[in-house]
Amino acid sequence: MDIENCTVVVPRKEDTTKEEEPVEVWPLVEAALDKVDADPTTYQAAEAAMEVSDGCATLANFLISQAEQVEQMDYRFKVPLVVLGAQLAREDDGSTPIYDPDEGAFHFETDEHHFAFEVFEDWTVDWEEVADRIEKGYNWDGVEKQVWALDWLMAYLEVPSDDYMVDDEGDDDDQYYSRI
Repeated sequence: MDIENCTVVVPRKEDTTKEEEPVEVWPLVEAALDKVDADPTTYQAAEAAMEVSDGCATLANFLISQAEQVEQMDYRFKVPLVVLGAQLAREDDGSTPIYDPDEGAFHFETDEHHFAFEVFEDWTVDWEEVADRIEKGYNWDGVEKQVWALDWLMAYLEVPSDDYMVDDEGDDDDQYYSRI
């Protein structure tokens, strides 16, 4: 897959937009990575993650987890990345995309993790068309997946976490910093 030229058409609800045009995903992801001042290895991991459905969910989770670290996050990546992940899921069976209209959340069940993304603000998107399954009141573990977001993203490069992470000694707030 040519990640830098990958596009998706975001399905829209009727009468919310004039046309559904292809959106380039990588420039939006790249802008978010720039915003969080990601290192070169994180960019490489992001590119590798975008090749598979569970990687798209993992990358979206990582970028959202970094929002607290910047003044104003650029969330334009979220919808196209989630749509790409759902499309890839139909090809690679790496995740199951589920939409819960009651909660306004889009879920990815993978073999190893479960990711949930709030999408109620993205009301023009036809999430039912994006998802493989619609389940009102979807039951999930409710555990935030952001503490280990960088570890999971780096797994797409098969880089051992000891090679790039260091615990900020003395702090007890689960903050980790890249050595790369």
